[in-house]
Amino acid sequence: MNKVLRKLDNWLLPRNLSEPMTPYLLLIYLPFFFVPVAMTYQQPLELLWSALATLAFLLVYFRCYWAPNHQLIHHIIAILVIGSVAALLSPTANTFFIYAGAMCSRLKSVKFAVTIIFGILLWMVAISFVFKLSVYFYVPGLTFTAIIGLMNTYQYALQQNKQALILSRKETQRLAKVAERERIARDLHDLIGHTFSVITIKADLAGRLLDKDLAKARVEIKQLEDIARDALSQVREVVSGYRTSDLLSELANAKNVFAGVDIDFTYHFDNLDEQHIDLVSSANKELAIVLRELVTNILRHAKASNVSVTLKKVNEQIVLTVHDDGQGFEQTSRSGFGIQGIEERIRQLGGSVQIKSGGGFKGTLTEIVLPISEREPLYATN
Repeated sequence: MNKVLRKLDNWLLPRNLSEPMTPYLLLIYLPFFFVPVAMTYQQPLELLWSALATLAFLLVYFRCYWAPNHQLIHHIIAILVIGSVAALLSPTANTFFIYAGAMCSRLKSVKFAVTIIFGILLWMVAISFVFKLSVYFYVPGLTFTAIIGLMNTYQYALQQNKQALILSRKETQRLAKVAERERIARDLHDLIGHTFSVITIKADLAGRLLDKDLAKARVEIKQLEDIARDALSQVREVVSGYRTSDLLSELANAKNVFAGVDIDFTYHFDNLDEQHIDLVSSANKELAIVLRELVTNILRHAKASNVSVTLKKVNEQIVLTVHDDGQGFEQTSRSGFGIQGIEERIRQLGGSVQIKSGGGFKGTLTEIVLPISEREPLYATN
């Protein structure tokens, strides 16, 4: 039995539907046409015509899900024809017109969909006037066709815009990755090309001095060692992204990451004049790394739905607060979440870390306090 139903489902609907059960659920309104006919009319011919109208509608209805958007208008017209013929039999044939209005949401544009919906309404008025159809046909028919048709069109447009935004975000992420690779390749090219040129010259000079002046050769070799160490450090900086890592960039990155997993993320600056916060670049980088670690912890462990970050100035100190509404953790297990490493980083800069989680507290609240320096402003514009 299951195999038969599965084959029937495969024949009726395409496999690429995001909600495969919705087309079947929407058929719950179809009995509004057929049941009253079966209960009111006793003539076999009338029952036959209503059954044929229902069958014809079902064939067109399921084919609508296979049709591309630019061909959907033909199926809508077919449903209108079926509804118009059935309207001569029963006023409940307005059900077909309501389905036709609902199908308009998938037309090529919102403007075209609204135009067709109003065209359906005018057609209902016209056939009601020509064939003197019952008020029970055109009053509910006009009302629900307009309401359901326009609502479906609006919701479908919102869904399409949301999908376009998601696609745009993914494209932006891909472009950002490409730009980062190009930046690393460019920086490595400039750095390694220059450094290896200097190393080659120094090595050649040291080799020629070995037989002439051993003391100078040792100096050159020592400088060669220093150049190599410095180059290694610069390569690490380029690869790790330290050259562009800062707190504001990490805030923007966190917002983008959380948006991709449907977590509501907000950040704001409190008690600031929107000019600047004086923060040493090393502290700026460390705060960026700490924020990145906290974001990673939230994504992996918190199961949160809302995250907020506040950056404020209190008594010549910068206070960074990160709060999530997730499941939290017991203080005895804090080392498993990289908290110890965060505390060590902040302690080296003369700051402190306070964490509140577990014990009945909702989520996790992390407060990081750092002293303000008079050097190197971190611009904080929200």
